[in-house]
Amino acid sequence: MLVLFVLILTCCHQTTTKENQKTNSPYDSISSHISPEEIVSPYQKELNIAFANPDIDVYYKDIYEQEKLISTDDIKMLSITDSLFSNDPENDLFYFIVFTKSMNGSDGFYSEAVGLAAFEFITNNTNEFADYFNIAPKLTGRDMDNWATYICGEIQISNENHEADAIKELENKLLDNIKDSRKEYENVIKRLLEKIKSTMP
Repeated sequence: MLVLFVLILTCCHQTTTKENQKTNSPYDSISSHISPEEIVSPYQKELNIAFANPDIDVYYKDIYEQEKLISTDDIKMLSITDSLFSNDPENDLFYFIVFTKSMNGSDGFYSEAVGLAAFEFITNNTNEFADYFNIAPKLTGRDMDNWATYICGEIQISNENHEADAIKELENKLLDNIKDSRKEYENVIKRLLEKIKSTMP
């Protein structure tokens, strides 16, 4: 009888201890003092502000939400590539993601425009590309694959029969552009270059 009582007492103590561990998590006191706004990353805040901006065309917001190209008239679709180079530092990440997501489902004349814009952007805005793909929200491995595919396509069009030389030239250019940047940027660009090389027939 005494043994049974000791066993019951031990079980009750273990249950109470486990419950206390659950309710007294070291993170509870921290999370209770953090507002939802503080948990959101700076990049996500930037995207949220851009998405709420009434001056940004709802067409871009639809692409941002659906993560694919939405077919409409040619001029409107081509404006996506123009927005990639807009002089708008408050919304440049938003436009970058819209352009990137528009690669999903693109074809025909728009694909040609995307390839040209992607090659121009990576050549002249290497640090921005690396920065976004390093930590920005919504960008995935599939997005990186799409960039590699379109850049590869542009190289094939512009450097037919000289693709290997063009890729080597691009590699030298991109690595030179980020030589004084963060190590993480170099990792992103090297990953892109490997994808470009593996995409090339």
